[in-house]
Order: sequence, then C-alpha cells, then structure tokens
Amino acid sequence: MKICPLEHSQVYRRFAKYMRIERVAIKKQDENTEYLGVIEDEQVIAVVGWQKISEDHIRLKTDYVANGFRKRGHYSRLWDSRIIAILKYDPKVLSAYCTPMSLPKYLKEGFKVVSTNKQGIAYVKKQLN
Repeated sequence: MKICPLEHSQVYRRFAKYMRIERVAIKKQDENTEYLGVIEDEQVIAVVGWQKISEDHIRLKTDYVANGFRKRGHYSRLWDSRIIAILKYDPKVLSAYCTPMSLPKYLKEGFKVVSTNKQGIAYVKKQLN
C-alpha cells in the first residue's frame, strides 16, 4: 500500500460512477483539485482531494474509499497526508461539503456544521488561526 499524488483523470475514470451513487461531487473536467490516493496491488482504492478557494481558504473534497476496502484505516491515513500537504499553503479556513458517511470524521477533527441541504449534504468549516 502506498499513498501518492493522482491526476484528476485517474480519479474520474476509477471512481466517478461510484462517487455519484454516494453523492460525492466530482466533475468530468477539473484542473483545480489536487488529489492523493491509496494504491494497493497497482489499483487505486481510495482518494481525497483539496482545492485552493482563496489565499486563506482550502476546500477539502472528493473523499472516497472503494467498497471492499473500507474500515481498514485507508481514509485516516489519507486524511493525515492531505492535512500535511495543505498546511504548506498556511490556510486560515478549511471547508468541505460532507455526505453523512464523511461527516463524522470532519466533526471529530473539529469542523463545525454551517448548513445542511435537503439532500443531507452538510457544509462544514474549521478556523485554523
């Protein structure tokens, strides 16, 4: 198992169909999101992404672990690697749109729910400084 950067096209081809089923947003074209993924046996099995919204604001996005690989700690390892990667930007605010599946991790990490839409997607934020 290794964690490495991924291109959007890799993420889209591997996961878009499954992400949409679980209401994880992903666009066919996206040049502004950076990704880290877990690769096991030469297959991408999990991914997280982030996007710089402004000089002080980073949006965490595209959290997904493939069925069959969940509950093995991949998401937690990706989470930690993503946080280390985005701290280089020295952001003041982190935000995300969370499905019910990802929301508990964000709350555990100190994010606060700002709003929730009718489909159950929560907008969360965390002030860093």
